[in-house]
Amino acid sequence: MIVYTKPAHILLLLTFSSFAMGSDFATEVVAFKEPFGSSPYDDPNSVLGKPTTKIYDSWSFETYSCSLVYSAWGTDPNGNKLITILGSGAEIVVKFDHKVADDPGNPYGIDFIVFGNTFFESDGWVASDTDMAKFLLKNPTSVNVDPVMVSVSQDGNKWCTYSNGPYANSVFPTNAYAWDRVNNCWGEQLDWTRPVDPNREVGDFNGLFVADAIDLYGGSAGGTGFDLRELAPNDYAALAIDPNTGRKWIQYVKVHGSAGGKIDAFADVAGCGDYRHPYPVGDINKDCKVNMKDFALLTKHWLDCTWDCP
Repeated sequence: MIVYTKPAHILLLLTFSSFAMGSDFATEVVAFKEPFGSSPYDDPNSVLGKPTTKIYDSWSFETYSCSLVYSAWGTDPNGNKLITILGSGAEIVVKFDHKVADDPGNPYGIDFIVFGNTFFESDGWVASDTDMAKFLLKNPTSVNVDPVMVSVSQDGNKWCTYSNGPYANSVFPTNAYAWDRVNNCWGEQLDWTRPVDPNREVGDFNGLFVADAIDLYGGSAGGTGFDLRELAPNDYAALAIDPNTGRKWIQYVKVHGSAGGKIDAFADVAGCGDYRHPYPVGDINKDCKVNMKDFALLTKHWLDCTWDCP
């Protein structure tokens, strides 16, 4: 229904937008360079879609949840490959089905996340039925890592590299589920599109029970977060601005520069006003808040037709 009185028409124009539904995760491998690891770590398409949730242990014939202390490897219970290992000189270029925006409204300003197969070292062996509320990380805690270089691009041709980090397959290890302390089992799936607070340090996890360490993730499923503003100043300045959002953006991510680095998946950080999460109703200035600033804009344009009046 279209309402033609000016105030209502202005409200309709400014508070409702059409957002194309897409995937939170990389959807296409557009280029790759071998060598990769031996099977099942040789397929670059393994890095597409959601990160690892369940792992089939071919030695014990049991299924494990991907966690801080049991990282992605092998296949899932259906035989699907989970991670790709980069050999010397190898690289993978993936594409999102939408523009990944530089969004200061995202949690901690992080724009996208890369997942690997790092893990926290622990005191003892993990079993499929280990009680994570009683299972300790080492003190001091260390992370088993194989850092991977990351570059980004708008068109898949001109690249900007995080030359001084952060690096993929470093902190923070993937943790797919919350720990249910009442039933002593894995609970709800955590948020793949929410980064861990980048101010967290490995030392924050020293000697914690795994369940307590998961709590420090703040609802995140882990991974290494990347902020486009952390690019070199000249690279960031060279990124074009999307005229529809007024934000710089990228759509391609390349992982490279590490022999032995493991890659699992890529995720766009969810934030207000992005491709799947519309601005709040009434947010006229698109700052993800509804307040007197929006009312002032509405009042200013109440009687004019500068905003596409019929």
